[in-house]
Amino acid sequence: MLSKNAFSMLPSLKYTFSGHDSFQCRLLWLKKGYDYLREGRSFTADDAPVILGVGNNMVRAIKHWLRAFGLVDEATDTPTKLADLIFGGRDADAPFDAFLEDNATLWLLHYQLVKTRFASTYWIIFNEFRKRKIEFTREDYGRFIEQKGREEGFSISPKSIIDDFGVFLKMYHRGIAERGVKTKDREDSFSGILTELNLVHSFPRKTEDGKGEIPVFVITPSDRDDVPADWILYCLLDSPGVGLSVSLETLENDPGMPCAVFAMNRAGLRRKIEQLVSQYDFLTYNDQAGVRELQFREKPADKYKVLRDYYVPANV
Repeated sequence: MLSKNAFSMLPSLKYTFSGHDSFQCRLLWLKKGYDYLREGRSFTADDAPVILGVGNNMVRAIKHWLRAFGLVDEATDTPTKLADLIFGGRDADAPFDAFLEDNATLWLLHYQLVKTRFASTYWIIFNEFRKRKIEFTREDYGRFIEQKGREEGFSISPKSIIDDFGVFLKMYHRGIAERGVKTKDREDSFSGILTELNLVHSFPRKTEDGKGEIPVFVITPSDRDDVPADWILYCLLDSPGVGLSVSLETLENDPGMPCAVFAMNRAGLRRKIEQLVSQYDFLTYNDQAGVRELQFREKPADKYKVLRDYYVPANV
């Protein structure tokens, strides 16, 4: 059976709400940074801005996002196996999706961004905060982090919290523009890499004095038809606390599990479980005598084979 929290076996991580220099990750930044590292270059090199074609602060941002998406090893700044598979480097016959043209790859990157916890906001929002506040403002999030800091013994400046939340919005919400905030350069208005997922929506709410409006944000659970069922399996194989069986309740409610990470409802999860059971002989679903759980007859040793099965079908 699964432990209460599938991520309980992970080491404690420090909270990080900066490192991006207020730049959201752009669509081609990950490939640009990946190719740069595969050429044997260093982000600290004097000519890095020239080679990458960006300013010094954007060089730092590219490095930050590669780490946040789990595409480079944090200690060595060398590309991970997942990065090689996506972008077609060492040990990969061909890139899975080097230019991120398949929305499925964006969902995979979203999962990576949340589960690595290198950038704390993404884990917190999808696994903790949105369960307490279905509709939320920037200020609601700021108060939540300040309270969390008091409870867990860390401190972060209110400005850093608000700035980081602004980057989160630009990553996921198409067309976010704050009243009274001017962009510092043309590229700052570019959409974030995950806006195509349509995960974050907003609507205006009148201020208390009735003289203005503030944006209210919401992440509404849905069927997530565009999330491949294979990504649910990959999520389970990538979670160290998952054993040979996992309950439907765990998949629905636990941090780091599919319904939390992908903001997926029960109906969508059940359909994807049905797809997986019909596709893989090593999976069964038990729904008898009050027991509802996905079971492995045996667990695949290579989680990346799930990705290969999606990107490179056997009949191709």
